[in-house]
Amino acid sequence: MHMLLEMARHDPAAVLGFLLLGAYSILFIHIQFKMRDAGYDAYPLLWRPKDWGLPFEYLKIRAKHGWSPWPAYLVWPCLIAGVILLVFGLFHLPD
Repeated sequence: MHMLLEMARHDPAAVLGFLLLGAYSILFIHIQFKMRDAGYDAYPLLWRPKDWGLPFEYLKIRAKHGWSPWPAYLVWPCLIAGVILLVFGLFHLPD
């Protein structure tokens, strides 16, 4: 635990980048499970290039099932911000 706190103190951007990438993964898997449970084209848990459009499909059918739109709205900002912060944090590590 001490090492995690030290890393967060010395390089908060990288830690936040990892957390946002984790949030992206959780949101994307949540969307996949919702779509599979509703019977829409069984998506495997492994990522495929055609799955980039999955959040958009989720938004199209979410009202019909009473789902919240927020997972689909947050999935791409989490990915983009996570990658940017992780790259920035790793290139600006203290000596």
